[in-house]
Amino acid sequence: MYLSKPRYIQLIHIAKGQLAWDDELYRQVLTDLTKKSSCKDMSAGELKKVLDHMKDKGFKVEAKKSGKGRNSPMTRDIAPEDKTPLDKLRQVWIAMSHRGYLRDGSEAALLNWSKSQAKRMNSNVAIECLEWLRAPMVHSLIEQLKSWYARLMAKDMSELAPDLKKLPLNDEEKFEAGRFVYKYSNFSNCNVEQLESALNFTGLMLGKYSEVPSV
Repeated sequence: MYLSKPRYIQLIHIAKGQLAWDDELYRQVLTDLTKKSSCKDMSAGELKKVLDHMKDKGFKVEAKKSGKGRNSPMTRDIAPEDKTPLDKLRQVWIAMSHRGYLRDGSEAALLNWSKSQAKRMNSNVAIECLEWLRAPMVHSLIEQLKSWYARLMAKDMSELAPDLKKLPLNDEEKFEAGRFVYKYSNFSNCNVEQLESALNFTGLMLGKYSEVPSV
């Protein structure tokens, strides 16, 4: 899965410190890998290449965890048709965390966000437990979270689409690109499912062709 460019850059700078690279070595590695000396000038594929190299050199991504060490310890592994609105709320939260959009994907962080949003919808009265939320309030939170998630994905797709167009896709891949990416003239009008499909396909292609040596 491809992360957002800001998340890649954040992790690369964390890795620089963890690996104890001085600025000269850091810039040299960037240039050797991408022909560019600054992360801000790189595509997502190039940033991923740099981060993968740093992982090979020993960088360990230390995800912020909740007390039980899971993204959302309250999430239940059940069939989609059996999921409650709260399950769906947590599902969107975890999806955002997996894409690098959240600094903290824990249950506690979800509760804090939900409490701050729900308080405005509850006559400024705080709600201390997600299970206490009324159904219309949970639905409203789900829609707010999905809108936030969609805005972030749309921004990423706007940045990644030009990189995808530069790839030497074969005919089948071009057809799939048309289905998942190119048919949308404005990613901000897409829903969550469309954006996830577009990002997944784009990440797959960028990952595939980042391994192809340039000539």
